[in-house]
Amino acid sequence: MQVRDVMVYGAVTIDAGASVAEAAQLMAHEDVGMLVIGTDQKVLGVITDRDLLVKCVGSGDMPDSRSVGEFMSAPAVTIGTTADVIDVARVLREKSIQRLPVVDGGKLVGVVSYTDIAQSLGQVMHDLMFGAGEVRRNPGAVQVGWVTHFYNHLGVAVLNLQMPIHKGDMLHVAGHSTNFEQMAKSMQIDHREVTAAFPGDDLALKVNGIVRSGDRVYKVPPED
Repeated sequence: MQVRDVMVYGAVTIDAGASVAEAAQLMAHEDVGMLVIGTDQKVLGVITDRDLLVKCVGSGDMPDSRSVGEFMSAPAVTIGTTADVIDVARVLREKSIQRLPVVDGGKLVGVVSYTDIAQSLGQVMHDLMFGAGEVRRNPGAVQVGWVTHFYNHLGVAVLNLQMPIHKGDMLHVAGHSTNFEQMAKSMQIDHREVTAAFPGDDLALKVNGIVRSGDRVYKVPPED
């Protein structure tokens, strides 16, 4: 299993000259524990919520007057999209870190974490028990689309639909390392709340778990 199968696409970046206070506010707003220092084209380093707390605040420094570049870990340890997840787990353990920026052709494309890998290994156990690549689901479920993007900091998946979805429908999201059901509650198209979406719409759906590009979305029939 490769990193691209389990990673979260997209990463939150910040300039090295930004203040520690700005970094903390950005982490809180985006609900992330790590920021990548630099841009999508050039990764300079990383800084975590622990770095902000221990290295800066814990040392008595003023968050408004110190820059993230002073406390970041650099050069950043990155991993490619085709790396094996077991190798990534080994790197995380050896370097005592929780997350790694993922690059593809030198470009920042996302982040992979211990949580992502643990979930993927859970899928491996599922495969051993029930067959590789198959996810147990309600036999009456019908595929209505698939995930094209996932914004981890928002908990929002973008779906390409092949059948309609209505608010209140019970959905099953399934993939290589994804398997959960939820009701369709918060749905938006072009940043507008909607109660229904149809084939061809790029639907932004609030999801209850981590999903990945290519995950399939099924509509579960109501119980009798």
